[in-house]
Parts: sequence; C-alpha cells; structure tokens
Amino acid sequence: MKNILTMLLLTIVATGCGAKKQIETVPQAVQTQTMEPSTAPSDAEFHFSAVVMPDTEVPLSFRIPGYVIALKQVRGQDGRMRDIAEGDQVGKGTLLAQIRSTEYQDKVHQASSEAEAAEADMQKAKLDFERATRLFSSDSMTKPDFDAARAHYDAAQAQLHAAQAATADAQVSLRDTTLVSPFSGEIVKKAVDMGAFVVPGVPTFAIANTDTVKIVVGVPDTVVRSIKLGEPVEITVDAFPARTFHARVSRMSSAADAITRNFDVEVAIPNHDRLLKVGMIGSVQLAGGNRAAQPSSLQVPLSAIVLAKDGAYGVFVVAGSKAGAVAKLQSVETGAVNGTEIAILSGLSTGDRVVTTGSNLLKDGERVEVLQ
Repeated sequence: MKNILTMLLLTIVATGCGAKKQIETVPQAVQTQTMEPSTAPSDAEFHFSAVVMPDTEVPLSFRIPGYVIALKQVRGQDGRMRDIAEGDQVGKGTLLAQIRSTEYQDKVHQASSEAEAAEADMQKAKLDFERATRLFSSDSMTKPDFDAARAHYDAAQAQLHAAQAATADAQVSLRDTTLVSPFSGEIVKKAVDMGAFVVPGVPTFAIANTDTVKIVVGVPDTVVRSIKLGEPVEITVDAFPARTFHARVSRMSSAADAITRNFDVEVAIPNHDRLLKVGMIGSVQLAGGNRAAQPSSLQVPLSAIVLAKDGAYGVFVVAGSKAGAVAKLQSVETGAVNGTEIAILSGLSTGDRVVTTGSNLLKDGERVEVLQ
C-alpha cells in the first residue's frame, strides 16, 4: 500500500491587533511519496543490472600533429563507400587514418642527405687517420698532427651516428603519419573527420575486442561471499528478452568500493556472433545452486536509500499521527540488489512507512503531512 507524503508549506499565519498584521512563513517543503517495505525473495537468487562493456578497449592516437587526409573506407549497407564509423569491424594492421606526410617526407630526405654527407666525411677522416698512424709510427709526423687527425676521425664518427639517429627519427615520424589497428576488433569510438587537425596524444579512435564482452556489477558482502570465481551465471539483455546468454564469473574485487560498499564482480560473456553490443543493458542472475538459503528480509526501492553523514546507509520512516507526522532517519543494513529493489536485512519492520521519493532532500525529524 502506498501513501502520498507531502511536505507542505504552512503558508501564512496572520495575527494582528488593530490595523497591523504580522505574517509568519514556513520554508516550502518537498513533495514525496511513501510505501511499506515488501518481503524480499529468500531463494538465494539475485539479479544485478549493468552495461555491457568490451573485454579490452584501447584508445588510439597519433604521435605527431597534422591534418587528416585519409580515412579508412568501408562499404555501407547501401553499397556505397563511406568513412569508417563506430560499430565497424577491422582487422589487425588496418589503416584507419592518415595525416599529411609531405613535411615528414622532406625531413627524411634531408636527414638521409646529411647522413650520406656524414658518411663521406667519416670515410675521409678514417683514411686520414690511418695515414697519420703510419706516418707517426715511422716518426714522419709530429704528435700534435697525429692527435688532430685522431680527433677529426672521432668527431666524424660522432657526427655520422647523430645523422643516422636523426634519419631514424625522421623515418619513425613518417611512419607515424598513419594510424593502424593494433588488433582485430570493433571501432567503439571515432573522434576524427577528414581535414581535421590532430594533436599528439589525443585519442581519435578506440578499438575494442568484442569477441568476449563483460558486465561488471556491484555486489554487497552478503552475496559476494557465496560467489565463486569461474562459476557459471546467466545473462539476459533488454535487446534480446527471449534469449539467455551463458557466462562465467571472471574476476572479483578483493576490496569493497569506498562509497557504495559493494564488491565488483566481473562476468565474461562469449560473443563470437557479436550479438551483444557495447552499451546494451544486461541483467546478471546469480543463481543459488547448492548454496544455503538466504534469510528472509524486507526490500524497498533503491530510491529510498540515503547515505548518512557517518557513511552508513539509512531510510526515512514516517512516524507520528497524521497531524504531527515527522520523517525519522533510520539506519539499515542493506542486502542484495534485485532490479530496482534492495533488500533490508535489519533496521526496518513490516508496516513501516518508508519515504521513496525525495528522501535525499529530507532532514531527520522534519515535520511532514501525509495525504491519503
């Protein structure tokens, strides 16, 4: 049974003496709703909703700046060629985009020319040093002249190494004018268009491996203790209501989230037919199997739960008569989430009137008026 709880403005109270009137106002309150908690299932079977995510997702970006001059072309459903888009499948090594390479080609040519010149200088310096070595050994060259020949040879070698390194860097930059897929997968994000100027390090694409997808749900400690790594679970997806997908628990966090106090449980779902798309809403059913039955409990809508200043969970319960009803903050111990409902293991009794709408705007002990 649901009652509508309205926290109304006690408008204007006028009192006066003679021609004078004194007006007192009460701040406007928030309209809200209440309901009595219902009984939660006790069959140790729980449902958690979450978004389908790729097993692996990698952002892709250019390492150098430039203007985009080419994008991967794919054939659309209408038979015409178009730019690659989100949802397209690509293979490993596929060229996704290319920026203008003219200036980088020029740098390669310049660096190569300088390296060739440095090679020639080094070869000449080498011959001069070999000649100086022979003359010095036969006392036909002074020590300063010999040292000068050796220093020139050493300098020529260093210059050649620097020119070769510059050439290699220029060649790497030239290769970086293209962006290729590191593995086979699905394009899940595209943030670049033809003619756009790209900045190094800013993601232009994101590619994901969707052969396996995953769902990560937050599970309370009362449930996570009975979940086993690798155990089979069943998944339903809103897009395919008549189909059940079989999956397994692939990862369980060892620590609870500091805010929600839930443990992340990751479920891996084979998706070789690629029916499941990133962003779809799925529901994980954690079956009871041979587990011990969970204790019977009450449940309330998730919207009723508030977080107290001390970090504990609570709900607002309406207490008192209709004329003097107040909202009391009641600490509760939460259990499993089942859809839009959450189990309350302790802190509530059957028949309590729980605020379900606007509870986050209430204060403990605030007066309310209950409308039937």
